[in-house]
Amino acid sequence: MTVLSVAVALVGMLCLLDLVLTLGVIRRLRDHTARLTALQAAPGETAIAAPGELVAPFTATTVDGATVSADDLAGANLVAFFSPDCPACEQELTPFVDYTGTFPGGPERTLIVITSETGGAKYHSALSGLGRIVTEAELTGPVQKAFKTRGYPAFVVVVDGSVMQSSHSVADLPQHQPA
Repeated sequence: MTVLSVAVALVGMLCLLDLVLTLGVIRRLRDHTARLTALQAAPGETAIAAPGELVAPFTATTVDGATVSADDLAGANLVAFFSPDCPACEQELTPFVDYTGTFPGGPERTLIVITSETGGAKYHSALSGLGRIVTEAELTGPVQKAFKTRGYPAFVVVVDGSVMQSSHSVADLPQHQPA
């Protein structure tokens, strides 16, 4: 009988410990939810340059060795940012490839930034021939700084050096008829 009493007391103590730990997890989740809500509601906090902003001056070298700069963004241009470590980039890759086929000016008006010098082989092969490709270190490259990129994927339509449309989804970009 004493063994049974000890076992019941032990189970009761385990249940109390579980209850305390569960309450701690709930409190922590509420704190995280409040922080995320505050981040999402922060005015002016975007992960890419907003429409109407001017693109800051930059100079970068493409994988082909050509130099590209903000001065090359005369007319309508499409700029895309991909990171090989980004699951959303993987989802947006095929829609982006399709979108480049309808974008006026084709590869000459498309700039693609891949944020890894070693892990971007899949993106290099999938995007080769669709535009000028620049490889930069994540978040610190000159093109990313010029476009205020802080999240991936990112897509920007630039007209004469000014951001016309920016989004993290190709579906939000202006639609064009195939050439």
